[in-house]
Amino acid sequence: MRTVLQVCVFGLINGGIYGLLALGVVLVYRGSRVLNLAHAEIGTFAAYVACLLVVNAHLPWAVGGLAAIVVAIVLGVAFERGVVQFMRDADRLSVAVATIGLLTLLVSVEFFAFGQSPRQLPPALTGSGVTVAGVVISPNRILGLAVAAGLGLGLSALLKRTDFGLGVLAASQDARAARLVGVPLARVSMFVWGTSAALAAVAALLIAPDLGSVHPAFMSGLYIYALAGALVGGLTSLPGAFVGGLAVGLLQATVNQLTLDITSVRGLPVDAVFALILVVLLVRPQGLLGSKASV
Repeated sequence: MRTVLQVCVFGLINGGIYGLLALGVVLVYRGSRVLNLAHAEIGTFAAYVACLLVVNAHLPWAVGGLAAIVVAIVLGVAFERGVVQFMRDADRLSVAVATIGLLTLLVSVEFFAFGQSPRQLPPALTGSGVTVAGVVISPNRILGLAVAAGLGLGLSALLKRTDFGLGVLAASQDARAARLVGVPLARVSMFVWGTSAALAAVAALLIAPDLGSVHPAFMSGLYIYALAGALVGGLTSLPGAFVGGLAVGLLQATVNQLTLDITSVRGLPVDAVFALILVVLLVRPQGLLGSKASV
């Protein structure tokens, strides 16, 4: 019984970060019908900025973290203004391929500017934490879960209950019709790309201290779990993205425990995540909580 509880705790802890990343994936998809494959790498770049300011320049964590989020927003908006807008008449697959170019560029800049040596980012909160089922949960991980849940609920309410949020939905379904009824498409596009980049930065700042180091592309390894969470929960549902992230985290923790107990097959957790994606797409293609009109 204790092992089961420990697996659940570990799964929810990791799933909260996957859910936070998945929120950004879904937000861009809702606003522009594009999968941003550079989403997680924007978080990596933001984590490097935080390391420079907090560790090297000895600025307070809040200052360095806020500056890193601002840099991420600037990156997201700059890409949207400089690339996405110029490709607004192109098919969505072409725009998705362009995000691979952004990913490659960011990794190259990270290697050139920061080198290959890993860097350490201290946690936002320190302390003894709380113990649940024999697992010590650090204040930083508690903060991560709270931030992820809060941002998911807040963004969902924004899109569901405000005129601007409804404009985001309208733009994703029929941009031409949305423009005719007065939806500011340029502002909508900037909002979803900038906010998504901010979510990637927040996720990176919260997970980097627990992973132990910041190095080029360290967040991109988590993108598959975030994308899985988005697909499982539904690419049209922000709450679904967070729930999907938690589900993926629980699955990963369960398979990791089975790997330790009964087998030594490497890569089994990733295989299990791909299997989950396949099952969901076959049984319910819109995801567990997604639908064409839902938030």
